Amino acid sequence: MKMFSFTKNADIAAAVNYERVIDRLNEMRDDDCNKGTFGTLSCICGSYGMAGAAMLCGSAAVTTGAGLVKMILPDTIYPIAASNLWENVFVPLPASEEGTLRAEDIGTITGEANKSTAVVIGCGLRVTDDTKAITDAVIKTCEKPLLIDADGLNCIADHTDILKDRTFPTIITPHPGEMARLCRTTVSSVQENRQKLAEETARELGCVVVLKGAGTIITDGDETFINPTGNGCLAKGGSGDVLAGVIGALLCQGTDPLHAAAAGAYLHGFAADECIDDIGTPCVTGRDVINAMKYII
Repeated sequence: MKMFSFTKNADIAAAVNYERVIDRLNEMRDDDCNKGTFGTLSCICGSYGMAGAAMLCGSAAVTTGAGLVKMILPDTIYPIAASNLWENVFVPLPASEEGTLRAEDIGTITGEANKSTAVVIGCGLRVTDDTKAITDAVIKTCEKPLLIDADGLNCIADHTDILKDRTFPTIITPHPGEMARLCRTTVSSVQENRQKLAEETARELGCVVVLKGAGTIITDGDETFINPTGNGCLAKGGSGDVLAGVIGALLCQGTDPLHAAAAGAYLHGFAADECIDDIGTPCVTGRDVINAMKYII
């Protein structure tokens, strides 16, 4: 594992947190371990036209050490997902006319989620009546640590109070646009008050907030990390899906939500920093970031 040296207090805190989490994961890999040791992550992701989001999330989760990654997705994208994610297992379900998961399969989806160790929902999910109903049901019934990203957040943007009733750990990972929708404000207002808004939202909703962007804010409302890693190569579709998979994998390996989020953001950004040593910044893809993580954990 690489070691880190920083001068700012916030940077030192982030590096120490990252190293503590990664050291623990490596120590768990003794001769007696098996895939069950490292948990099962369910990813409720993807829709017709958005297969890549599901695949990036699932691939990042495997690379970050999840014991088993279960992809719950519409059967219309199953062939492309299964042909690219060899290590993952799949729960392909009939697609709606819009190419999304269907509300009538809520029982199967929530049942699979509760068989898992942790759950990610939202990457490439799309926003329809079906996916809104599915997201609400997962939030209400999931008795596992839950990460809500992307369209999962958009599905609850007009009724975020649903998160207040959860008694199990929750992480939300909005970019500034999604945060503006959740807080009923503007992107410029979010960017002008990033830390304050993230902390207030975390306290109000009872969750860990990962407000993405330059200097990603990770907070539970009491303790806050400002991530020092990352660069402009992450300003590209798919970066958030990778981050969701990374944090989800840390969750299902038993890392507490705040430190899973902080270490995941640090790892994701550091992998992106490694990429630009060899690849032009505009050319880096989500797959490049996932590949770089193999050399820094």
